[in-house]
Formats: sequence, C-alpha cells, structure tokens
Amino acid sequence: MPELPEVETVVRGLRKTVLGKKIKSLKIYPSRILHSPAESLRRNLLQQRIREINRRGKNIILKLSNGDLLLIHLGMTGNLVYMNGSIPMGKHDHIDLEFSDRTHLRYSDIRKFGRFKLIKSSQVTKEGVLKKLGPEPLEISRDDFVKLLQGKKGRIKSVLMNQSIIAGIGNIYADEVLFEAKIHPLQMVSDLSRNKLMKLHSAIQKILKKAIKAGGSSVDDYRDVDGKKGFFQFYHKVYGRAGEPCKRCGTKIRRIIVSQRSTHFCPRCQREP
Repeated sequence: MPELPEVETVVRGLRKTVLGKKIKSLKIYPSRILHSPAESLRRNLLQQRIREINRRGKNIILKLSNGDLLLIHLGMTGNLVYMNGSIPMGKHDHIDLEFSDRTHLRYSDIRKFGRFKLIKSSQVTKEGVLKKLGPEPLEISRDDFVKLLQGKKGRIKSVLMNQSIIAGIGNIYADEVLFEAKIHPLQMVSDLSRNKLMKLHSAIQKILKKAIKAGGSSVDDYRDVDGKKGFFQFYHKVYGRAGEPCKRCGTKIRRIIVSQRSTHFCPRCQREP
C-alpha cells in the first residue's frame, strides 16, 4: 500500500504536471472506488481548475476553483498517471481526467481498494474523514511526539500504523523506522523510555525523508505520475528481507505477524522485550 513517501512523491509530481489546469472532460468506469456518484463527479468537476494539491496522511487532496475538494486515496494498488495525448482506457483504468491542453490524468487500480470522493465546499468544514487523522510525522515536534505516545497503549508497531494516532506510516516504514531506532515491534509503548521515544522520532524523520528523496518504495504496483518506479526498496534494511542477513550485524531477519500484518525485524539489533 502506498504510504506517506509514495503519496508525497505523487503529490509533488501532480503539482508539476496538473496544477492550474482546467478539467475539460471526464471518463468514469463505475466501480467501488467511487465514494461519490459518477454524475455528481461529472457535474462538479467539469470546467474546474485545480487550484491546490496537498497531502494529508495517505490522502491526496485536489482543491478546485469552485472550492470543492476531490479526495483521492490510492488504496493498495492505485496509481495516478499523467499522460500527453489520449490513450484507450485499459482493463484496470477507472477514471480519466482530460484537461483543456489535451493532457490526461488517469487512475488505475488492480484491486480496487482506492477511493475517489467529492467534498462540496459547503461541507469542507464539516467533513470528518481527515479530522480523524493524527498529526503528520514530518511536522510534529520531538516533544509533542513524546507526549503523544506516552499516553498510548499497545504494541509500538500497531501504534505507529494507527492513522488516528499518527498519519501516513504503514507497514513498510513502521518496520524500517523501528529497525533504525533499535526497537522491537512487539515492545509495549508504555514501556518505552523518553530517550527511546526521542530516538524513534528521529528515526521516523530520517527514514521518511530518505524515502521521499528516493521517490518512495516500488513494492508491487506503485509508480509515480510519470509511470516511474521509486527506488527506496533497494535501501530497505528489514522489510521484505526475512531470512536474509541483517545489514548491521549479520543476524538473519525474522518475520512475524503483528496486527495481521507481516512484520520484519532483526532479533539481535531489536531485542525482544
């Protein structure tokens, strides 16, 4: 599933390619990714310009010239691709936005877990979806991060992936930041010292910034708006490396299940509590 670095990479790509453009036409193949009626999307998107493009957690937010918001979540296998010229819709393509300069923005999704939702300008202040998200991990200060986690219960891996606690971190980067901070994924948050939490904050900042610089991790289907893969997967220290030697100490990386998700760690660098 695309996480914060992948979504941030897409947002930066969209700002370079479609910001300020007017939507001329819209093709929609109805599917479960639509969280607004197709007719409502057509009625409210046509002839609108894209005024702002932002990210909140794993969500992409397009602000239109009429004040409405188009909320896009890439789900597990979603991709937004920018194209020059018209190319026939493929088997897994669901939405195509054509702009007045004849360029296109197309959404494809093999597993159809993504989400397209129109939020009317009159409902923006009432919309609760994004308000339920926790703070941004690249914006929260070290002291606020420590305070935030000190009051939480549960395993640290589960807490890091809880979007209502902190937004944008998923399975890949939870594994990578815990390795960087030398914290076992089953460690109870309440047992982590202030010093450990500060190290975790630093690890989150370091890993996410590196991943964004590398264009994200192309595990399975992820591509940026130009259709290119990221390459942070080549720098993964633990994720997807079960049975391989730890790049820090040589011990074999282990894989367990935490909160129904595959979890990778080094049993020597990340001592079990």
